[in-house]
Amino acid sequence: MIKLLNDGLPVFPLSAGLVRIQSLYRSYGTGFDFLRFYYQTIDDQITAIMSIMDGNATLVGANSDHNEIIAFLKVIGANTVYFEDELPLEIIESGFVVNISVIPIEAKVKEYNLSSIYDIMSTYFTLPDFDIWYPDISHRIRHNGAVAISNSIGAAIGLKGDNCALISGICIDRMKRKKGQGSQLLQELIDTLSSREIYGLVDINGPIEFYTKNGFSIVSEFSTYKVK
Repeated sequence: MIKLLNDGLPVFPLSAGLVRIQSLYRSYGTGFDFLRFYYQTIDDQITAIMSIMDGNATLVGANSDHNEIIAFLKVIGANTVYFEDELPLEIIESGFVVNISVIPIEAKVKEYNLSSIYDIMSTYFTLPDFDIWYPDISHRIRHNGAVAISNSIGAAIGLKGDNCALISGICIDRMKRKKGQGSQLLQELIDTLSSREIYGLVDINGPIEFYTKNGFSIVSEFSTYKVK
């Protein structure tokens, strides 16, 4: 059975998907029509939690009833679902989940120009229009659900959960790569996130070596599936 979640996220093992859900919950809670949280139960045990924002779902729960969840997502009109396991749906993108455990530090909070960060990130990533992207990321930053940083070589964004975080995107000027400055930007992001467990998502053809040489390990795989 799948029910609407109105108060408090269930406890689940840490994962990149859980950080995505916790970041949304920390930032928005349950009071917005464009964002909903759901949970699935089997024999009175919670087997999955989901967030669905603007038609895009994130699913956590390896022991969930996948068929029930897929049917539910189709009924409510979801477009895509992120999941760190296999689903009988068309794959849009896939890759590796990487992780590093660190000792959090109390990073000094800085303010960055989000317009400049958008300009840098949109050069390397497909982002929504600025008028859509800015309200979301600025809201998450204000509510401790995300951080955004930049310097002379690039920019990076991270999502924050409960003592865990996810590198949402990091980009480095192509002319300044292979000089160790990317590692410095990554470390600055890790320090700013101030979390014990840090995850990253690397496209199947992405720069996995960049993360492994900086202490990350591959812990699982992820896919984004087309629902309809």
